[in-house]
Amino acid sequence: MAMADMYVQKQHRDEPKASGWAAGIDVGGTKTLICIGTAEQQVVVRHKFPTVHTNDAHFFFESLFEELEHCLKQEGLLLAQLKGIGIGFPGVVDNDSGTITHAPAIPWSVQDRIHGDSTHGGNAHESIRSIVAHRYSGRLVLDNDVNMAALGEQWLGAARGLRHVMMITVGTGIGCGLILNGEMYKGAAGGAGEMAYWIAGEEQAWQAAKQKGTDEFGVFESLTSGTAITRSVKSALASGIPGTHMIRLAGGNRDEVGARHVLQAASEGDVEAQMILEPALVHMAMALTNVISLLNPEMIVVGGGVAEGNTYYLDEIRQRVALWTDIPCTIVPAGLGNEAGAIGALATILGSSVR
Repeated sequence: MAMADMYVQKQHRDEPKASGWAAGIDVGGTKTLICIGTAEQQVVVRHKFPTVHTNDAHFFFESLFEELEHCLKQEGLLLAQLKGIGIGFPGVVDNDSGTITHAPAIPWSVQDRIHGDSTHGGNAHESIRSIVAHRYSGRLVLDNDVNMAALGEQWLGAARGLRHVMMITVGTGIGCGLILNGEMYKGAAGGAGEMAYWIAGEEQAWQAAKQKGTDEFGVFESLTSGTAITRSVKSALASGIPGTHMIRLAGGNRDEVGARHVLQAASEGDVEAQMILEPALVHMAMALTNVISLLNPEMIVVGGGVAEGNTYYLDEIRQRVALWTDIPCTIVPAGLGNEAGAIGALATILGSSVR
């Protein structure tokens, strides 16, 4: 038996008894957030850091757990004392097998290694669970990051206690989580809510056909995400619009103008910014109208960087949705901000009624 294996086995035998503490982790494309909390629904420690970008899954989780143990030390806790750990990832996650697919923002995506590609670290049969087991043997819950965010909002946020909720995040990409009849709805293969891949028109349908089987981001994202808005404003500036107000908001640097400057300028009445934003608003409002007609949620919670702190965006969407459907549904900003995913991951361990 290798020395490392002997150490892991001994560590698991000698672990301290689990406490009422748990960790929730939200792995994003650029940032990762760790929240450590207690059964009294209190988040005690918050720690944000850049997401490690690597093709080696072992290195990724070693780095992640080093950050987690650093946080635990602040409260005098050991990793083995945690009641459990919840982790959300931007992709389709199978909690039972511990695999992740359709995750273009995650270079070590287990999808690659399932198919026998040894260049992504580890062997073709490893899963997230088997890798984490080298560091932690307690309860581990894995899910899509927006599913986790939906749980967070239903547990402690804007949708607290509601049974029919849609959570959508609009940022670098697009994500969606669904709580229906008080249960997290994941679909037959865990892919429910993959709104990024929705078809928004005939042109996008052909684009989706070309991208099928690739790691490209979805076609709906290409129209409505923060990345799409940034691309639109850069194209507009390149075509010759003055963009005076947006450039001023970007500190006078034309090359730095992005989605947040478009959103701020639009909210301040800048007509150029409003015109650039219009296609993203229309497509999003149409999509939410269709969701309301299909699923009849009580509430749609909108999170992510595009909606955060900008009333213009949600006001415009609400107005369009109200024109297109009489079915009542409240559309609100996320109550937990960018902590929703990590708090939802905590909820999977500490007591959300949603399963």
